[in-house]
Amino acid sequence: MIKPLGIKGSIILFVIPAAILYTAHYYFAPALIRHTGEPYFVAYLIAWFTTMLMFFIASIIAYLLESHPVKIRMFADRYRLSRMPKQDWIWILIVLIIQAGIYFGLGFTAKWLAKISIFAPHPVFAPEFGPAGGSAHIPGELMGMPLLGKWWIVIAYLFGWILNILGEEFWFRGYLLPRQELSFGKFAWLANGVMFGFNHIWQPWNLLMVVPGALIGAYVVQKRKNTWVLLVPHGILNATLLIVIMLNVIGIKV
Repeated sequence: MIKPLGIKGSIILFVIPAAILYTAHYYFAPALIRHTGEPYFVAYLIAWFTTMLMFFIASIIAYLLESHPVKIRMFADRYRLSRMPKQDWIWILIVLIIQAGIYFGLGFTAKWLAKISIFAPHPVFAPEFGPAGGSAHIPGELMGMPLLGKWWIVIAYLFGWILNILGEEFWFRGYLLPRQELSFGKFAWLANGVMFGFNHIWQPWNLLMVVPGALIGAYVVQKRKNTWVLLVPHGILNATLLIVIMLNVIGIKV
């Protein structure tokens, strides 16, 4: 039921999602800010939530189009959401440490790339979302919006976080990677990692941080044949901002 996915198919299935993400953040979000006057964070949340929902829905539709039975167990088998032996938990820790090290170790490259116009963020992007990162963060706020008492932001970001992790990992590692393995063999992780890394082209100043981690993650998933070994670290790393939001909402400014 699983068909090979070669270079042409991989390019198509990279370009379409990347174009949707870029359009949402570089055209829709700025237009929403101009017409409503809302803080950038509101526009970001809408664009992010919507695109991650599209990834999640696409991964489910892709499964159904392969004519698999509508059963959770079959979905887990196809998307390699397997039980994890002790070795996989060790790999999760390894991936988590390496990806965190890459992200923070190569953080300085964002400022380098942002000096080149094609890699610079859109003018409406909040400073802490751009190459300045945490150094531009104002305690108690996020992307121009005060957080104290705004529990709806916690709920919205929580759902966005869930869709982000499940949508991207189901699509890239669960659906695409097994198909790419049928075409590229032992080098499938390379194609998959490049696709996932450059899917973040809407954050071009971060590419030198994102791509190496994406390659390592795809390699480990292919090696272990288990999507969980990347899904868990991905979720943990992305949950840090959710924790920051919760602390600020309850009045602990960080």
